[in-house]
Amino acid sequence: MDPVTHVSAGLLLSQLLPGPSRAWSAVAGLALTLLPDIDYFLVYWDRLAFIRHHRGFTHSLLAVPLFALLVAALGRGLGGPRWFRPLFVMGLAILGAHLLLDLATSYGTQLLNPLSRRRFSLDWLFIIDPYFTVFLLAGAAAALASPGWGRRLGAGCLAAAGIYLVLCSLYHHQALKLARRVFPAQSSHGWTVAALPQPFSCRRWQLITAGPGEIRQVFVELPYGAWLGRGVPVRRVEAAAVGLEQDCQEPPAPPGSYQSPPDLVIQTWQAAAEPPDYPFEAREVLDRYLEFARFPLLLRVRCQGGGQILEWLDLRFSVPGRAMPFVLQLHLDAQGRLQQWLIGRGGGPGHR
Repeated sequence: MDPVTHVSAGLLLSQLLPGPSRAWSAVAGLALTLLPDIDYFLVYWDRLAFIRHHRGFTHSLLAVPLFALLVAALGRGLGGPRWFRPLFVMGLAILGAHLLLDLATSYGTQLLNPLSRRRFSLDWLFIIDPYFTVFLLAGAAAALASPGWGRRLGAGCLAAAGIYLVLCSLYHHQALKLARRVFPAQSSHGWTVAALPQPFSCRRWQLITAGPGEIRQVFVELPYGAWLGRGVPVRRVEAAAVGLEQDCQEPPAPPGSYQSPPDLVIQTWQAAAEPPDYPFEAREVLDRYLEFARFPLLLRVRCQGGGQILEWLDLRFSVPGRAMPFVLQLHLDAQGRLQQWLIGRGGGPGHR
């Protein structure tokens, strides 16, 4: 989730749980909710290291008690032994909430790091969800304003945020069921099938499946009552495939818009032919990118100055009408050696 959501959740919990004082609890809550995201500063050093390590060890189950102990120990030094236990309990709650909020998105969180680099995700919420954030922000503001009515209102806002999260999970369950109906052959033949959240509505989903050489996707807006488990009619319409493009300088935005069942237009992305072999440096960069990417696709291979430019996408982050983020470009010279790699939106700032 975004920093505003995390900070709001941390401050709200700090005022609802027992603590040393309202002011010191707020300071501790702010520190606890920001601690896991210290790995964000990797983006200013190396974008490849950022996508590889963000939501790594600092977001693991092991880091939760370690960070809670750290803040509780600092609190003991400031306020004496009586501060240790409430700050430790508060730390477990706030850090656990931080992990849950990140786990609810599609970015992926390495819960088992350092034992495993596997990324877990529930796919319930888009990375930025203003409705969810408003509940927590209003609750935090109320709880900080008054220890009486403010805390009660804050608890109500926290409950409302929890209900909204459950509602999103129910919509996700129905979207995933719909995805398996839209892609029946892929669901039974080892393809990856997922339903990924979209911005500004818990009813909007990207249904996506990936297999050898291609990815299929459709953007759907579920009916209001779909979360109740009602059946959603579906009729598939295949759109023209998006494949290798020679003249486009930036990866195209996902075509189409959000569709209501039963008519769903399926977009197919066809992978470009990969080079027969990658040099060691290029293979190392690509392997780290593929470790992060969930629905990777080599969109095109372009010739330039005797060399080649290879452009990879992660279609997990597709949003209709918006440029693709996390685009990897590999620049190879005429001998196939890596000259430069870049990660960004359609080729943003990167590193040699």
